[in-house]
Amino acid sequence: MTRLALLWHQHQPCYVDLRRGEAAMPWVRLHGVKDYWGMPAILREFPGVKAHVNLVPGLILQVEAAATGTPDPWLRLAQIPAENLRPEEQTSILESFFMAHEDNLVRANERYGELLAKARGASRWRPEAMATADWRDLQVWHNLAWFHPLLRDQHPFIKEMFAKQRGFTEAEKERVLAAQREVLAGVVPWHRTMQDSGQIEVSTTPYWHPILPLLCRMESARVAMPGVPLPKAPALDMADDARAHLGRAVALYRDRFGRNPRGLWPSEGSVSPEMVPLAEEAGFRWMATDEGVLEASLGMSFRRDAQGAAANARELYAPWQAGEKMSAVFRDHALSDLVGFEYKRAGADEAADDLIARIRTAGRAAGPGALVTLALDGENAWEHFPGLGVPFLRAFYRRLEDAKDIQTVLLGDEFQANPPARRIPKLWSGSWIHGNFQIWVGHPEDNAAWESLGHARSTLLEATKAAGRDPRTAPPPASLDSIPRDGIDAAWESLFAAEGSDWFWWFGDEHYSPVAGIFDALFRTHLQNIYASLGIEPPAALHRPIKGRTAPAAAWTSPWALLDVKIDGRRSDYYEWISAGHYVAARDLDVMDRSGAWIRDVYFGFDRRNLVIRVDASGSAKDGLLTHCVNIVFVNPEGKRVSVAAGAVTTGCSASAAAGDILEIAVPIRALDVVPGEHVEFFVEAASGPAVQRVPSRLPISVQVPADEDQRVHWIV
Repeated sequence: MTRLALLWHQHQPCYVDLRRGEAAMPWVRLHGVKDYWGMPAILREFPGVKAHVNLVPGLILQVEAAATGTPDPWLRLAQIPAENLRPEEQTSILESFFMAHEDNLVRANERYGELLAKARGASRWRPEAMATADWRDLQVWHNLAWFHPLLRDQHPFIKEMFAKQRGFTEAEKERVLAAQREVLAGVVPWHRTMQDSGQIEVSTTPYWHPILPLLCRMESARVAMPGVPLPKAPALDMADDARAHLGRAVALYRDRFGRNPRGLWPSEGSVSPEMVPLAEEAGFRWMATDEGVLEASLGMSFRRDAQGAAANARELYAPWQAGEKMSAVFRDHALSDLVGFEYKRAGADEAADDLIARIRTAGRAAGPGALVTLALDGENAWEHFPGLGVPFLRAFYRRLEDAKDIQTVLLGDEFQANPPARRIPKLWSGSWIHGNFQIWVGHPEDNAAWESLGHARSTLLEATKAAGRDPRTAPPPASLDSIPRDGIDAAWESLFAAEGSDWFWWFGDEHYSPVAGIFDALFRTHLQNIYASLGIEPPAALHRPIKGRTAPAAAWTSPWALLDVKIDGRRSDYYEWISAGHYVAARDLDVMDRSGAWIRDVYFGFDRRNLVIRVDASGSAKDGLLTHCVNIVFVNPEGKRVSVAAGAVTTGCSASAAAGDILEIAVPIRALDVVPGEHVEFFVEAASGPAVQRVPSRLPISVQVPADEDQRVHWIV
């Protein structure tokens, strides 16, 4: 019998400005009526399947706040009567309200897809195409589409609105928003009910999702990355804060679920020898992290063979003792990534059959008593699946319920009955990504953020000492609304929020998002609020963005000769682009959806008359232009822009283009108003509505106009 532990991790950072009481983004509210409600709802259909749901304490607080109507900018836009929308509000709606998976959340709903087609032009949004009824329908659909498929069948009013499709009234819009709040209010109680019934075990995470090893000891980063630059600032010995994050997580859990938590998913699966005693002290008895951590801890490989079986399977598919009282499991990274990133392309039955077969393969490789752990994000993957993941999850759970050789287990029960027999000699310091902390520390932006946090924390520690009491030992707030606006209690809440892992996720070069600037601003807002709560003027540096403050070296190869390119959209000649500059766009891909970006490679250079650019896409460029618009956005000369839409229809700078397997673009040099020896700087964008992939993600490609058009080689600086 193969035992299977399923863990769905639910998490969002602190979007709420704790002094103003307003969220910067709507993702708790929108994911709440889809994934946070939906994941236990689907599981309930299969009482023979057990699973863990990991709820981050900060997420619980934000779900409850959203249920009481905590505003966010998108909610405010939705609440404005459609006939009263000002032009700038209409523009904001178009830029925001299609920020969802185009096929599965927008086009899957006929009227929502119709509104997208009406509002989206070749190179810009078209508010002038929208009538008042269109604006109101868009306000409704932006919220309605996020309701989980089961709610669309089970909630009478939501079912009615999906059937109506169009012509919504202001009263109906308000009822949709009220239904959101109603569903959100039931999320946490429903998890408690299912835990009490024995079908799920709710695990948790440190309070505001910090990287505990870095709080305990910043030098933990050097275990996997010797010599990595570390931040230099006072007060970055934060072990007491790590203890507070764990203690508050336990207290909040106990209040909501009527018992102490047993299981811990450390933020980002990040562990170290120093954090284990703190977790044990807080009362946790098991934790889960990634197989890469076990691989490094034991000094062995878990490479897969052609059938997908892992080497050293007995070690991987077994629990371990990681401390005096702490049991640990290590997720199968390959299986978890298949669910998170790959199965969205397959049919539900095909994907479920493959996953079950791989679980059986793992169990056979490990032998009797195998414990396979599948753990991943429980919210972001599903909008990429047909049917928002419901067909796949039903197919998977149905097979698990029918399987005679696979038993789903709850780890708290498992370890109470059968504690691990083997101890890890020394736990590695690392996370679920590459077994290190590269994402969160070491880059100049990451370190600048930590240094700003360290200076704010130093100021707060002085105020705490002067006050003669330490709020870190106090219970967590009853709700976000109960947090005071001033004083050291308020300041510590903002510091805890700033210590969350997500802000550092977006600093550095590893990830790109069109809203990364909002994360930057919100991180700095949390730090500013520390000073403001203490009655101190925040440092001027906190009013300047961290992201983009430091400039990494160019990451492309330069062209080395003039090109002779036929603009036909074909790879017609191997030598046609051989002397071009080249940027590999894969380096920009977000690890959370590394297969989803459209642009793969960009080639560039000059012929005698033109700047020529080639874009290699994921799939046919000709077909891709049916859903994407490609833009060449010039930084120098500033303000110039070329757009290529379906059929390779090209606007701007007298450019021409052809699309087939690849996209080829020629931009006349004279149209750019540049002179020989001057640098042309540009980004390439693939825009699908408001979703934009920018290549490179940070710095524009820079290429020098050749000084002599007859010069053939070695003319690029």
